[in-house]
Amino acid sequence: MPRSKEDQILYKRFRDLGNMAYQRGICVYSDFVTITQQELACQALAELYPDTHAEQLPLYSYGGYEEADRRVLMFMPPEYMNRISDTQFPISCIRIAPVNRKFGEALTHRDYLGTVMGMGLERDQIGDILVRMEGPEGASAAVGYVFCKSNMESLILELDRIRHTTVKTECIPLNQLHWEQKYKDISGSVTTPRLDAVLSVAIRTSRTQGLQLIRDGNIYINGKCCTENAKLLREGDIISVRGYGKYRFRQTGVRSKKGRYHIMVQQYI
Repeated sequence: MPRSKEDQILYKRFRDLGNMAYQRGICVYSDFVTITQQELACQALAELYPDTHAEQLPLYSYGGYEEADRRVLMFMPPEYMNRISDTQFPISCIRIAPVNRKFGEALTHRDYLGTVMGMGLERDQIGDILVRMEGPEGASAAVGYVFCKSNMESLILELDRIRHTTVKTECIPLNQLHWEQKYKDISGSVTTPRLDAVLSVAIRTSRTQGLQLIRDGNIYINGKCCTENAKLLREGDIISVRGYGKYRFRQTGVRSKKGRYHIMVQQYI
């Protein structure tokens, strides 16, 4: 069982949702949850299905796009495992753009989040918020994409101003959002692609500091908490480091004369 009172309440909520899905034979959904809370849901379901491997638990998550951090969880009857679809999730995406690009401010994630929550939405009703510059060179402006629970869509669509910028809103189909993630490449060499070694390259820290982050439960591999410093990473693994950011592991496979692996880590920016 989780230690904090807040996590205990959430754990019980996840267990109740899992029970409801099983007993009623329906899919039920959570609010948006963090990576840490996603792991908590896995623990709750593991209690309900003690003989089921973690990867086979009747639980699926989606945040509106493939690499979302904040996600809605779908609890389902075991027989639904092969019949799930992203389109079943009650998630909407609201595009928020300045009415006049010329007068649009350089709005940030914090600006969008603060304004939306100021309208009365709770944080668990809001997923990721993506911000990018759109428009022709020399006349581009910040445009935000806010993922939310579908029942909150109409409220966000009423938004008409962020800071001093007059904005317009529209709900766009999730499959029409073509988001190209940007990365910063970080290279280095390690004796073996273990988590602790790769972590030192990714966040430029000492092995001792990296080990402490791992022991404290601050590292997530593909959405699951990892406290095993010797875990071998595979090509494409996503590493989330609390307080540092998110990284994708790319192993080149090239070895030096001394037998060290040349690796590439992509930092999400």
